[in-house]
Amino acid sequence: MNVHSYVDIFMCASSCKDKHEAIQSATLKLLAEKGFHGFSIKQVATEAGVAAGTIYLYFKDKDALISDLHFMLVESVAQATFIDHDSSLPIRQQYQKICANIWQHCLSNEAMTLCKAQFDHLPVDILQTAYSNLWGNQFLPLAKLYEQGRQQGLFKPLPNDVLCSFSLEPIINLAGQQIIGLINITDNQLKSIFNASWEAISISSDNLTQEVTHDTH
Repeated sequence: MNVHSYVDIFMCASSCKDKHEAIQSATLKLLAEKGFHGFSIKQVATEAGVAAGTIYLYFKDKDALISDLHFMLVESVAQATFIDHDSSLPIRQQYQKICANIWQHCLSNEAMTLCKAQFDHLPVDILQTAYSNLWGNQFLPLAKLYEQGRQQGLFKPLPNDVLCSFSLEPIINLAGQQIIGLINITDNQLKSIFNASWEAISISSDNLTQEVTHDTH
């Protein structure tokens, strides 16, 4: 294989990657604007600047395109969540950093954040596949944090999905409201929100006292 062949292969790979990303970006934009059933493959092609037939070279149908986009977004959120993550820090400090990372990522990726409700209603089989190894892969650092908190008696003895629903999901939902202008959260309020998020899953000394008192009666 000569030098020109290597260049051709590189250019083709680069072009394919660019088209794939353009299709994903176009789908995300339309999804945020119109919802799952409000756009067609033809509209994705127009938004992405490619022929409709090109999309079918990458995805067999619209469901496959949505599933691929969902996987990409999960990867993106996971990477952003654990920026500068340091497991040697106290659990609460680690948690505060994770909250701050998620908040910033949501505000910096408006279309992604506004699409969250759409992705929560994906077909069950797609969701099951997407989340089958979530805690053992992309969100392993958070799984370890939750487990460490449970072992130390800091967190309620609940599954990871439940802890996440009470602690981090509300932050994402609030970010969506901030984006569309329903609320305007200040820096001081944000700190209080992170504290409330912690308190939602933590076992306070008051709660421990009440549980002990209840057990003795």
